[in-house]
Amino acid sequence: MHAETGDARYASIPAGILAQGETIEGLYRRMVDENLVRRDISFAEMAALALRYAADEATEAMDVEQAVAVLYASAARQKRVYIRHFATLLEAIGSRLKFPEAIPRALGLQLEKRISGETGAAARIRAALGAGFATTPDAELEILRAQATAKPPKPAARTGAPDAAKTTFRCTVPAGTVRCAARKGKVELSCDRDFSAVEQQRLQAAVAAFFAALDGA
Repeated sequence: MHAETGDARYASIPAGILAQGETIEGLYRRMVDENLVRRDISFAEMAALALRYAADEATEAMDVEQAVAVLYASAARQKRVYIRHFATLLEAIGSRLKFPEAIPRALGLQLEKRISGETGAAARIRAALGAGFATTPDAELEILRAQATAKPPKPAARTGAPDAAKTTFRCTVPAGTVRCAARKGKVELSCDRDFSAVEQQRLQAAVAAFFAALDGA
């Protein structure tokens, strides 16, 4: 590059010398430290690194929680919380994002809150991103902002009420007043009597007589 441009910036390349036997954790931490120097590093980029660390079989991290704790131990507690929220966001819709690094903190947290609290929200956001065909960060952010404030779909209206009582009445028998509620597949009889004290054979005979009377037998 220096030979092509003559620009003094390309005359030398800064390089770090690693001690032999550097651990995988040390390499990741060095990467994090170098990235944190950049003021413009996004929460999505930090979360993506934590996800890679957690997925790397060479590390001891069992999940993103541990990965964030190891990689960003020097960061403020609130910042680590934000990184974990963004990791959740990337796990849920990252496959559809083209410009995750452009997502501002407030929007990312808003999206994560919806995804974590609303069943099916992640699928709906992914579908919106897929249908939007965003080709610029601004276009993708517009879709995400709309999804962050979208209301959950209303449940489908029930047609009819199959379990609603069709017939209710009261009648008087020697034992007293009996309340009856009849609906599809169910008949309820209630009165001031302890039916658990009635012998099973007598109850069975009464039920059989009840159905015989209904069927005209």
